[in-house]
Amino acid sequence: MGFSPFSAIGLLFANGPGILLLSALTASIVLFWHWRWALSAAVITLLALSSILAALHTLNPLVTVGQWLASVVAGVLLGLAGYFHPTAANTHTNSNWLLRLIALAFIMGAWWVIDPGVSLPLFTQGETDLILWLGLCGLLIVSLSSTPLHTGIGLLLMVAPLQAIAAVLLPGSGMAIIVSIAQILLALSCAYLVLAQPSLVRESRRTLPLPSETTPTPLTAQTSQPGQTAQPGTSQPGQTSQPGQTPLRFPKPRQQQPASLATGVTPKPGQEPQAPVEKSA
Repeated sequence: MGFSPFSAIGLLFANGPGILLLSALTASIVLFWHWRWALSAAVITLLALSSILAALHTLNPLVTVGQWLASVVAGVLLGLAGYFHPTAANTHTNSNWLLRLIALAFIMGAWWVIDPGVSLPLFTQGETDLILWLGLCGLLIVSLSSTPLHTGIGLLLMVAPLQAIAAVLLPGSGMAIIVSIAQILLALSCAYLVLAQPSLVRESRRTLPLPSETTPTPLTAQTSQPGQTAQPGTSQPGQTSQPGQTPLRFPKPRQQQPASLATGVTPKPGQEPQAPVEKSA
């Protein structure tokens, strides 16, 4: 067994309590659901799994470094997306804690009752259980999530079994590097979807206030000014007739005509009209 810093970290978790601790840490992602806690717990679990594989299977240090680098880069991408767009985790309503607790308890109960006893070649039973548990929790997070941020965290956990199998069962094929690249691309796409979501805080649009409805006032009697007459059927400017209401009509004042006009005599220019002279009998 080759000794390396990764192997030293893996030996701390390559036992029963260490595997139970990582399993409980993964289950807390489903229960608490806060994106900062979920992302931190997922990255720590992935790094611990890579260290366990390096300690028990004497992997090439380059493979372990590639797995660590992929996990850290994926976590940084999702963390920056959540930092620059913090409202993305609350854009859509996620499932409540009671539903997540029931789903997690159902999976644990089914695991305990059925006890599939799946074993992978070159893997211990504890490693196999941890790998399957990470995949199931990742699938549960993806199914209960409604935001790209939590979906990306669930996808990181779902890739963990493939990453472990490619590193141990196919050590010289380069499949582990391909899986690490795919992990970074998944995180990058989910981070882009997080930043592309609309923000909840939007600028209020400036709109003109709607005109308020005014109650029409009834028409009142108007007084005619000197030199003006109100014609029947006509309305003054600024006045509106109400439907079903008879307009007011005023009698036309009678003007007094000069006497010369009454007799048919037209006065000459510059001459005042004279009263008619009565003829004597």
